[in-house]
Amino acid sequence: MIADVVKALARRWYVVLLGLALTVGLAVSAYAVTPPEYNARALVLLLPGANAVGDGGNPFLALSGLEQPASIVVAYFASESAHTEVQERSGTAEYEVLLDESVRGPVISVDVTDRSAEGTLSTLEFLLTRIPEELARLQVEVQAPASSVITSMELAVDSEATAETSATVRNVIAAIVLGVVVTGFAAFALDGLLLRRRMRRTAPAASSAAAIADADADAESPPFRPRRGRTRGGADDASPVDRGTRGLGPWPAGGPGGTG
Repeated sequence: MIADVVKALARRWYVVLLGLALTVGLAVSAYAVTPPEYNARALVLLLPGANAVGDGGNPFLALSGLEQPASIVVAYFASESAHTEVQERSGTAEYEVLLDESVRGPVISVDVTDRSAEGTLSTLEFLLTRIPEELARLQVEVQAPASSVITSMELAVDSEATAETSATVRNVIAAIVLGVVVTGFAAFALDGLLLRRRMRRTAPAASSAAAIADADADAESPPFRPRRGRTRGGADDASPVDRGTRGLGPWPAGGPGGTG
């Protein structure tokens, strides 16, 4: 079975070459549609105001209760206006600003995804700049005292974007497999179709040739002639009349059976 498939593909090599060329184009298209993406992440910590810490106090010991202001900041970056700001800087960037659920406290996580490492880091830097600005704007609007103003600090920031190629590789492999399968099926199907058509064309010609050969053989064979045999005594196998009259002398007058 495998040998038959290989022979069929070899006979229809032009279909195989065309299919492989189309497969390469399909793989390139899959790569263009789903190019590699780059991701970068940062963590921002909110810090309490001076009146909540006290003289000589430790700000990290007064973080309780700051989850609510952090949620308000997160809510702003989920709004349409914030998305519009990011889209104006990069039309392909996507981001998420959320409360980090892996830790207890006012920690905001910022995740950015874009099609280039430079674009990803640029958008991340923009958001890290906008978070303290938006936090300060909100407190100004509620006229918070200077001694109770909440500030923020960058807890961790990625210096390099990480490439995410799993979706790209998956789509390219799927395109290659699809192209190879379709190419093999097309070549094998075309080979079977052409072979059947050739058999239908050659069958009447073969029948006509056989009929002509039989007619020529009949024309060349000699006609049937019965062979005259001989009896045991060596006489010819003649008719009874001949046997009865053979050896007689001249007929008397009046012919055979006549009187003298």
